[in-house]
Formats: sequence, structure tokens, C-alpha cells
Amino acid sequence: MNGGGSQDRTPVSEDLSDTRRPNRPGEGPVATVRIGHVSGHAELRHLRAFVAVAEELHFSRAAKRLNVVQQALSTQIRQLEDELGVQLLRRTTRNVELTEAVRELLDHARGILDAVSTAFERTRRTAAGEAGLLAISFTPTLADETLPLLVAELHDRHPDVTLQMCEMWQAEGVEAVKAGRFDIGLARCPTLSGDLECATLRHEKIGVILAADHALAGESPVPMAALSAMTLTIWPRALSPGFFDEVVGFYRFNGFDGPILEFEYLSSGVFHTDPAARAEVAGGRAFSVAFQTQFHPVPDGFVWRPVEPAPVVPVHLFWRSVAGPSSSSSARSSPEIDPMTTNGVPPLNTRSPANSSECSGTHM
Repeated sequence: MNGGGSQDRTPVSEDLSDTRRPNRPGEGPVATVRIGHVSGHAELRHLRAFVAVAEELHFSRAAKRLNVVQQALSTQIRQLEDELGVQLLRRTTRNVELTEAVRELLDHARGILDAVSTAFERTRRTAAGEAGLLAISFTPTLADETLPLLVAELHDRHPDVTLQMCEMWQAEGVEAVKAGRFDIGLARCPTLSGDLECATLRHEKIGVILAADHALAGESPVPMAALSAMTLTIWPRALSPGFFDEVVGFYRFNGFDGPILEFEYLSSGVFHTDPAARAEVAGGRAFSVAFQTQFHPVPDGFVWRPVEPAPVVPVHLFWRSVAGPSSSSSARSSPEIDPMTTNGVPPLNTRSPANSSECSGTHM
């Protein structure tokens, strides 16, 4: 043990080699973990050796546990004792006994090793995208079923990731992710460009909302041809261009030639919070489109019915290809929900990200 008064303290390093190893070219100072007022050469390897021997009470078993030769282990224990100026272990021909002085050090040594291990593990997990903050944008029709399933899956697979979610219209969500304000977005048929990529989570049939006393309310499914003279109420194309084109295009392709009424009041309540649209649907002159999972329950005075033929609309998860590790990791482990399942809780299965072109094509 070095003599004298105030002395320099050498850091405890992760390296298991000789303490006199010079720094490699370009290598900075080693991170410091100080143990009391020791003078300079205690390292993590000494603490590991000490804890192993103290717990095993046997040099041979401790050496095997650390995967080192017994002579090296004995040397590390002697170095630690010299450093502290205290005998830590009583060695006999048959066993090893702990001195009274060792018990205080043992608790601290375990705490230091646990803290270092935790710090290293959290650093690795953050770098791998398994920890940190993940900001998610989502469109209104996904709030009641798809989003909760995705959130539950993310919490289960990445418990150290903190989630922040915000409801947005499709176009807003795409711009927010593109600008880096949000990590990933969740939307139906998003129109993507640039460095955005996507994965398909599910496909879901979209039905219609009618007045409860409408003549077609008793039909299930409702023939699309019977809707051809009515007005279709739907949210504005400017806010959800991919979804609007998907649905309206399908209806037009299948003979619907009625007028289109875009909502004026824009909220997650969609048709029933828009006075004009609600009045038109309630009066039997119009219908709206909705997913069965969208309302719990359907507002009073209205009914949801499947339509035939039915548009099948995909749900996509999208992110920037240059996004941080949390969003990339979450995208890789995103759940695929069993297509068109609406009864009970759909099963979740891992899928890989798809090419972004998948998100802007036709899925009918």
C-alpha cells in the first residue's frame, strides 16, 4: 500500500488485464469508480474476485466461476488487501473464512458491481432502441382498438420505453414524423414520400353508418348498389388523402355516383359531431363510412352495417428510415393483427417492415 498523505486515485476499469497497461492510441481516460480512500490500483476485477471468493468461500470454485486460473485470483485478492491495508480472508488448508472487516466491504462491492452492470445494460438497451422515449401519432379511427393493442405489445416487449401518443389527422401525422417531431405514425393508407418507410399491421373491412329507421338498416350486408343515390359523408380529403382516395375510389369503381359531403367539424367523433353530416344521415338522405371497431357503441339513433362489396382498408405503421433506435426497434417488433378480426382480442404476430411503396398503393 502506498504511504503518504493525500494521494491520486486511479480509476476502477472494466479491463481485466494488468493494471499497468498503457492507454491504447486514441484511448481517453478510463471511467472512475472510487472505493473509499484507496490509493490507486483497485479495479472492478478486484471487486469481482473478492465477491466471488467471499460468496463461494473456496478459491477453486471462485476461480471457476470467474473463468480465471486460481493463481490469478489469489493475486487479485492480495492486491486488494494490500491496497486497503486490511486482511479480508483467513486462508487455511481446507477453507476460507471471512474476517469481520470484510462484511462492510462485501455489501459495498456488491452494490458497485450491480450499479456498473445496470449502467452498462441500460446503455446497451438505449443504443438498441429498447429504452428511451417513443412519440407516436395516430389517426382518430385507430384509437379504440388498434392503438391499444399496439401499445400493449410495445409495453410487453420494451418495458423500458416510455410512450407519448397524440391523435392527429393523417396528413398531420405524416408531416410530424417526416419532420422528426414524432418517431412513428399509425394511420390508414398514409401517403408517404421521401425517407419514410412503413409496415402493414392489419386490414379491416369498412362498413356504413345509417339512420336506425332507414329502410336499409334491416339489411346485413347492405348492397352497395342501394346506396348509389345517397350522399356519402366523409372527412376532408386534405386531411386524409390516402384514406379518402381509397374509400371513395372503391365506391366509384363499384357504381356509386352520389354526391360527397366532407365534414366541417373535425374531431375524433367524426360524423356524429358534425351537425350537417349528422342531420343528413339522420334524415335518411346520406350515409357515412366507419369500421366496426370505431364506435363503442354506435351513437343513439344510428346503426353500423357491413356493406357488400366491402372496401378492405389497411392500417400502417410508418417511420423515418433515418430515425433513432427506439422507433426502428419498435417498427421491427410491431404486431400484425389478424386481418379483419373484430370479435374478441386479435392475436399478435411479429412481422418485418415493408417497403414504403406498399403504403401508397391500392389495397382494395
